[in-house]
Amino acid sequence: MMATEKYLQLKEQYEQLSDEKEKINCLISIVIEVRNYDIEEAFRLSDEVIRRSIKIKFDEGLGRGLNLKGACYWMKGEYNNGLDILKQALAIAKELKLDALKARIYNNYGNIYRDLGDLSNASKYYQWALEINEELSDELAQSSILINISNIHFDLYDYDNALEYAKRCLEIFKKYNDQSRLITVYHTLGNIYFKKEDYDNALINFKNSLKLTEPNAIGHMLANSGIGKVYYKLKNYDRARFYLFQAYEQSEALSNAEGLIISDFYLARVNIDEGNYKAALSHLDNAFDIATELSRKHDMMSMHELYANVYEKLNDIPKAYENLKLFESLKEEIFQQNTINKLRNLQIRHELEFAVKEKEVAEQSARLKQEFIANMSHEIRTPMNAIVGMTRLLLEKDPRSDQMKYLNAITQSADNLLVIINDILDFSKIEAGKITIESIHFSLRNVLKNVVTLLVFKAEEKGIQIKYIIDESVPDGLIGDPTRLGQILMNLAGNAVKFTERGYVHIYCRVLEQTEHTIVIAFDITDTGIGISEEYVSKIFESFTQAGTDVARRFGGTGLGLTISKQLVELMDGTIDVSSKLNEGTTFTFMLPFRLSDETAYMPEEELLISDENIALLNKTKLLLVDDNEFNRILAVDTLHTVAPDMIVETAGTGLKAIDMIKSADFDIVLMDIQMPEMNGMDATKKIRREAEGDKKKIKILAMTANVMRDDIEHYIETGMNDHVPKPFKKSELFSKILLHIDKVNISKREPISKQKKANDSISSDEEQAKLPENSNSKVTDFRFLISFAGTDTAKQKKYILIFLENTPKLVKQLQTGMQRKDYSQIQIAAHSLKSQLKYMGIQEDVSHAAEIESLAKQEGDANYMEKLITQLEHTCQIAYDELNSYLEGM
Repeated sequence: MMATEKYLQLKEQYEQLSDEKEKINCLISIVIEVRNYDIEEAFRLSDEVIRRSIKIKFDEGLGRGLNLKGACYWMKGEYNNGLDILKQALAIAKELKLDALKARIYNNYGNIYRDLGDLSNASKYYQWALEINEELSDELAQSSILINISNIHFDLYDYDNALEYAKRCLEIFKKYNDQSRLITVYHTLGNIYFKKEDYDNALINFKNSLKLTEPNAIGHMLANSGIGKVYYKLKNYDRARFYLFQAYEQSEALSNAEGLIISDFYLARVNIDEGNYKAALSHLDNAFDIATELSRKHDMMSMHELYANVYEKLNDIPKAYENLKLFESLKEEIFQQNTINKLRNLQIRHELEFAVKEKEVAEQSARLKQEFIANMSHEIRTPMNAIVGMTRLLLEKDPRSDQMKYLNAITQSADNLLVIINDILDFSKIEAGKITIESIHFSLRNVLKNVVTLLVFKAEEKGIQIKYIIDESVPDGLIGDPTRLGQILMNLAGNAVKFTERGYVHIYCRVLEQTEHTIVIAFDITDTGIGISEEYVSKIFESFTQAGTDVARRFGGTGLGLTISKQLVELMDGTIDVSSKLNEGTTFTFMLPFRLSDETAYMPEEELLISDENIALLNKTKLLLVDDNEFNRILAVDTLHTVAPDMIVETAGTGLKAIDMIKSADFDIVLMDIQMPEMNGMDATKKIRREAEGDKKKIKILAMTANVMRDDIEHYIETGMNDHVPKPFKKSELFSKILLHIDKVNISKREPISKQKKANDSISSDEEQAKLPENSNSKVTDFRFLISFAGTDTAKQKKYILIFLENTPKLVKQLQTGMQRKDYSQIQIAAHSLKSQLKYMGIQEDVSHAAEIESLAKQEGDANYMEKLITQLEHTCQIAYDELNSYLEGM
């Protein structure tokens, strides 16, 4: 028997023990190690555990010994024996109330049923095991079950969900440095990528598994078979044959049925491709005999399909047809069985889709929904970037008061479009159960004012009144989720404005209940609009429902707003109702609980930037700016110093550097980029929260990112960040967020910082007037955008242009190199850095496609299309270099 290092350690530990129970427990650990490479020895030692446990009446040891023996039967392919012995183990575990043992037994049940093709029962037992481990808060054990659930998705051809589960588990196993489970997850990932036809990643993961395994262990054999499969797909038949023969020999030595089946099956496929049909049938017969003996229906199904292929090539049409019928029959049997079992197991929390037709519909719906959401996001945000950017430029040109009114309306309309796209995304997230409700301090009056401000122009256009009324008893300072509250009010009041032709829309707030710390507030949204017929009132909150087709034609819309509102209200532990009379009007009423806020400590956002006191605070603040992009760093420092010239701003180019700086110095706040080399912003934040000393663990960290999707932002918050600032940032928003999070009380006690002592002074400039060149339609850059943030300071303009001209070619080169190597991570990081730099030079997304390249790289999407976009981006940048150099010459 081969002796691994861990086996020798356990053996030495065993020899030193004197207590029989301790020796049995150690022997159990030895069995778990040995079964990876010598199943017969593991089987013998399991019997020894059982015998010795009975002798000293050690029931827990007996239960664990029986479970180990059941697992050995599974690995040997003796499934009926395995089920019998596991039944005995389960009876003991239940009698002794040993939950951890029950979870292990359920997991082994699942393994056996999966091999037998009974995916419904496999899923059921995996689920029970998972629930127990969740109750025990055993993260590692949970992840072990999730890998098996990933394999169920894999068996059902649901490779995307399989990949999601496996990736989650990979991070957990890395965290615990669990070598055995890492071998398993790398093998699972290899299989998933193999089925997704991503052979580069499949090979990487199979080779990772191979590196971690001992020679002649089961994991080593499975890794060899995996590598052989990949080389077969790459049409490198010599390499494929080499690895598959190695796997076959190891499988024979280990008496491992799975390895024998895989090796013979793919050796058959190699021979088919080479035209050696006789040799192919020989390998296929060997694999089929083993699969039939063990009743491995999934394997038998695949082999009948391959038999049909071989016989067709041999022009034996009757045999080809016969095997094709057997393939279809087995396929139907497996999924039909799962359909029946599905009805029996509706209580399972993570129920899987087993029926073929249902699965196909679900996959198609998921794909269409994903495409729809991606298109909505891209198609709306791309023109909206231009609308928002141009409007901001016009607002900074001292418009007349009447022009200001229209420009503000444009801004509010763009914000309204954001609400629409966010609603679509929220609907998808609510369906998936992934919405997070915040609990932060906010002003109720500000929320209501924002909603009415966004709707007042539309109301005035229709000649109707819109206003909010707050009862005197309602406090302004609350703790809850202002974003979701605003979203509900916007949906309901927006609908009211849409369906009201004359009269008014009123939002009325009143107190229902109040204690010392909590309050329940009712919101009534009343209109004098068209009303809702009795027929539709009862189903008005259903998805994609409107009050009749005539209403849909007349007013448009998706019918999602009320559904989202109801679901959000319920997520916030509230209730919602509606009363309406046709042609008279409608009142929506929802009630939400909040905690009371200390109103004296609350400062409305619009007051943050107008106070001299706040500027004095900023001038005493010490800030750390973390961004790998030099252009972004310089721009941020200059912007900070335009308002607070005495603020100390130190910079770091990587997450690792930021961690070192935080360890060695004190900062009040950190602005953290997300995508950086060496260590990204999220990992840096996690490390700070985990390893920093004392109060430094609690330092306020704001994500600075161009990703503004809610699920991205929520992910940043989950990793330990306190808030986010979108890039390109608005000056007002940047300072609002800083002032919201810094410790004002302690900072106000400091002495003012001398300008000469600052670590990072702004670069001085000549304050010369810059001449605004004309932008023809053929130009890709927009100097008006450059001047909007650099002002008339030509020195600053020149500085930003030179940085762009120096950095951008390097980033474009990284894109090209990443494309050549199929290094999607490198492409994603380079595109992300380019995205913000291009925006600062006024180069729009519809010209550059940098954001689209980043998105494709993140999803490891269509490589050919990505390559075309990168070539187009390179061409765009060449034009931009010429335009910017011409501008520099004219300065």
